[in-house]
Amino acid sequence: MFTIENLNGESIGGINLNSIDERNGTFSIGIVIDKQYRGKGYGTRAMKILLKYAFFERRLNKFNDYVLEGNEVSAKMMKKLGCVQEGIRRQVVYINGQYLDFILFGLTKDEFIEKQKVD
Repeated sequence: MFTIENLNGESIGGINLNSIDERNGTFSIGIVIDKQYRGKGYGTRAMKILLKYAFFERRLNKFNDYVLEGNEVSAKMMKKLGCVQEGIRRQVVYINGQYLDFILFGLTKDEFIEKQKVD
């Protein structure tokens, strides 16, 4: 787990690589940002740094992750990073009396490189 800090050096969250499959070159990322710092770009910046590490240092090829249905902030971040919505796992989790879907996202190393040329 890596710590995410604000510009004052205060810890505001954490980020790490998950589900690493070296043989197939796939991975996911877990990220948590303290509530008061969400929506300020810290998560997106941390994700870009960890994606660069995974793709170029670890030589992995494909980022796979999901966002819980209704989590528009995380879905927006995935799209901002260049991720493509690849599918939906229907009614995977039960929260507050209802079943919710997982929205699946993916990003290849080549897509990431192309997206970085635009940014």
